[in-house]
Amino acid sequence: MNTEKSKENIFDADSFIKVPEDFNDFDDVVSKREFISSMHKIPDGFSDFVDISSNDEGVSNESEEAPEEEIAEVVYESDDNEPAPVCEEENEQEDYTPAHSYQHKPKRSVKKPPKFYNIAAAIFCAVLCLGSVSTLVIKDKAFSESENRVLEQKPALTISSITDGSFMKKFETYLTDQFPLRDSAISLKTFVDRVIGVKKENGVYIGKNGFLFDSPTDYDKKDMTEKATAISDFTQKYPKMKKAVIISPNSSYIYSDMLPDNLKLPNQSQQLDKVEKAIKDPGVTFVDAVSVLKAAKREKNAPLLFYKTDHHWTTRGAYAVFEDLALTWKLNAEKAKHRFFAVSDSFEGTLGSKAGVHKTKDLVEICVPLKSVGTYIVNYESQQKKTATLFENEKLEQKNQYEVFLGGNYDKVIISTTCLNNQNLLIIKDSYANCMIPMLTAHFSKIVVIDPRYLTDSIDAIMKENDFTHILFLYNLNTFLEDTSLVDALSE
Repeated sequence: MNTEKSKENIFDADSFIKVPEDFNDFDDVVSKREFISSMHKIPDGFSDFVDISSNDEGVSNESEEAPEEEIAEVVYESDDNEPAPVCEEENEQEDYTPAHSYQHKPKRSVKKPPKFYNIAAAIFCAVLCLGSVSTLVIKDKAFSESENRVLEQKPALTISSITDGSFMKKFETYLTDQFPLRDSAISLKTFVDRVIGVKKENGVYIGKNGFLFDSPTDYDKKDMTEKATAISDFTQKYPKMKKAVIISPNSSYIYSDMLPDNLKLPNQSQQLDKVEKAIKDPGVTFVDAVSVLKAAKREKNAPLLFYKTDHHWTTRGAYAVFEDLALTWKLNAEKAKHRFFAVSDSFEGTLGSKAGVHKTKDLVEICVPLKSVGTYIVNYESQQKKTATLFENEKLEQKNQYEVFLGGNYDKVIISTTCLNNQNLLIIKDSYANCMIPMLTAHFSKIVVIDPRYLTDSIDAIMKENDFTHILFLYNLNTFLEDTSLVDALSE
């Protein structure tokens, strides 16, 4: 190797332009401010040094041995993409970085996060810790007024619940349900989502003009056919009775123009047509609730047929379908005259609670036949309670004001009236029937109301105890598709 040539190509520090004394605007400082001894001394007050690795003019690219005394004790960072140069002299090999190929890389500075993020992270961790501790200290709530549902309670720890995995699932739900400030957290999340344009919250679509819509239940043909077959098998036992089925669509189908833009939902009219065809008893009348409600909506100054904040139809919507049923069964038209009374204008239903949207309030009305006061006695058998009204005013002071009708859902309610026509009605239903029942009291001597979701008695036994002349199935399509109790109740 030519040593003379190597010395000629070594970086000449004398050719380096001297930095003015008043210039102190460099980007970096070499570790410990130690430099190659051949370089000029850094002027006093000069604190920043620009990476000189970019200044390659006049620097040889050849790797040669540098005089040992010319290399300061500086730690260099090697390039990850290039191996360190190697010099060979006689039988010795030594790894080194020649002075002329010196490239100093400025140390990477890791930016510290702003104090705001540190504070936010600390607050978040504190909230989680506080929430976990509070869950153990604060007494569990049994019912959520804002969500209108029963909350998960602490599950029992057993060997079987651990092995089958049910304990962890229930415990996770328990922690979620019992988390402190849950209602406030839901409202805050909804507010943020609405700001960024999210149109669905917790299964609820946020529509136009204050409308909230429940998600349609998935349609399962096999499950639907099983229920329709159970209804047919049951009704065919009573060929002399008048029988009808009313299944209401969701508000999202009747008020589809109020859905979020570009949202397409299943055609519930087609689904209901399939339910009607699956009921094989020719003696059953299937009331076309879709056509009735759509026609009522088109009327001038039409009232709301469904609540904006709740999944139920309004009393006006129920009344429109009741009128069609009255024509089908040829009920006395004179007795079909009814009056409406507004009982609340502050109703916020289940959809508002689930979505965390609290801006819209609904009007609640009741509907009663003319001169109906004192014409019936309502017997809640399981609760051992009798009353002379179908309305419970105290429910208007609670979250779920829809429970003003019958006080909510019960396994069996028996209504005895002063209508002495020996016409007795059996209603098998969900909560959609509750606001229609008062309209029927003027036309039947006795009405027995059954909710299969809560019933423990046998329907066949109830049929034997009562001389029914009419049977009515009344459901919302979502509940009809979801109900797992109807088939069992009808098959016993």
